[in-house]
Amino acid sequence: MESNSNPHDNIILISDYGRSGQGWLTCMLCYILNAQFIEPYDLAQGSLYFSGDKEIIRLTSGNLPGRQKTKYSMVVKTHSFPANKFNLTDKVVFLTRDPRDAAVSRYFRQLYLAKQDNYKTFKRRLAYLFYGIRPVNYIITALEWSKHYQGWERIASHHITYENLSTNTAQVVKGILNYAGEPASDALVNEAVETFSFKRLSGREKGQENRQSIDFRKGVIGDYKNYFSKLEHFIFIAICGKEMQKAGYDTRL
Repeated sequence: MESNSNPHDNIILISDYGRSGQGWLTCMLCYILNAQFIEPYDLAQGSLYFSGDKEIIRLTSGNLPGRQKTKYSMVVKTHSFPANKFNLTDKVVFLTRDPRDAAVSRYFRQLYLAKQDNYKTFKRRLAYLFYGIRPVNYIITALEWSKHYQGWERIASHHITYENLSTNTAQVVKGILNYAGEPASDALVNEAVETFSFKRLSGREKGQENRQSIDFRKGVIGDYKNYFSKLEHFIFIAICGKEMQKAGYDTRL
């Protein structure tokens, strides 16, 4: 007899453009669902985990002692575009962040990577320095964010924003769990929120900047206002303003 069940119904997929809190959200969901954190491009590089932190790896391995298994064995994160015939899972969380803030976060990330010994080949360092030119970074981010949004808006999903996740974390996480059909107790959700809070992971309050941290630089909303010139903002909105408005972002100067 042919089964009607989806062979991938044990997967929750989280898609975002990047620099949008995807890893943070994935960690919380893995902890609550006792599921494994999967990042495909790390698998291709021979690494199972996005983080080198042993405690984070333990908490997101899908094998927490004394915890029951749920129907989800994996939470997968991706920055890629969906296939034309997308069928990986019917549980997709589409996470967006104001692309202006994503652009600023990416700008500082590129500057950081350009200085690292891991990227000492001339070609690679030159690429990071190129993307670390602020106007270039902003334009490329606007173009890519627009294309990414267009690709994923056609896929049935549960849309959330980084801004709402950051300010109403427990409520947003509960909404995702309800969407996935795996509600959890308030106590467990709050435990996950606390375990993976910005302060606990970075040792700083949100807004206290550390430009030497590739994952936890500042963690605030609206930081682009400190960096965008009026001309840069105008160009950015001209490129991806339509998609920003669809995602619910205010495009006024």
